[in-house]
Amino acid sequence: MFNSVFRCISLVVLLLLVGTIPSLIASEEVKWGKLLEAGMKEASKTGKLVMLDFYTDW
Repeated sequence: MFNSVFRCISLVVLLLLVGTIPSLIASEEVKWGKLLEAGMKEASKTGKLVMLDFYTDW
């Protein structure tokens, strides 16, 4: 019983490692922009999504 549970947990951990390590290696660096218009033009050229982050310290 313990052997099968340990084997199942080991398989899940192995699959998680195999799935995440290549994506971490190939990930691109996030390039933060300051101008909305320039960012929208670049996003439309490259087909990437745009994330807007608003902040205030009122």
